[in-house]
Amino acid sequence: MAEAASKGVSKRKVAQQERSRAKVQLILDTTLQMLNEGPADKITTNEIANRAGISIGSLYQFFPKKEAVFYELFSQWLQETLDRLDDVGKRFDGSEDLGELSDAVFECLSRDDTINSRGHWQLLRAMGSTEELVALEAEHQQEVFRRIVEFQKKFGRKIPPSQTEVLAILQHHVTVGCLATAAQVGNHAERKKVLEWGRKTMRLVYDIDKLNSK
Repeated sequence: MAEAASKGVSKRKVAQQERSRAKVQLILDTTLQMLNEGPADKITTNEIANRAGISIGSLYQFFPKKEAVFYELFSQWLQETLDRLDDVGKRFDGSEDLGELSDAVFECLSRDDTINSRGHWQLLRAMGSTEELVALEAEHQQEVFRRIVEFQKKFGRKIPPSQTEVLAILQHHVTVGCLATAAQVGNHAERKKVLEWGRKTMRLVYDIDKLNSK
């Protein structure tokens, strides 16, 4: 992560002791729950502290402003997303149908609200509120793009250099749209149907050979 991008929203201090780490995680979990309930611009550090049951001074020990909380929360979400994508990549050697990989990617990113909740998408909408958050979102996209391109190459798909980033952008934004839609559905029966639609939609854009044959 670029040092210059993180200065303005970096934590005041890194939690060393278990008690401090637990407090930081409480702040992050509380903020995510608040994001599940409403937009990021309505959240204040005072409200976060009140909901977490800690003093505002305790919050400021670790986070100088709410954007710093968003930054750390998004960093965790980013790392979990990349870890899950990497785990999926390790399960395939390229001999399978690429649609199976697409299904596995969608399943690993949509299966639970620890990584795909309304709050996460409210957080994503907040990423344009500061230069630091914009930079982190841009880094996130590049890391995801790189993995998408690697998946294509593993399955023997030859992508002209001029199309590489455009294809990755298309696949990324289709995936984001499918996941965000699934996160908005509360009814279990509807969610199952939406997940099935999302899985099929992702298959349409995940295979460059099939896209070019239409």
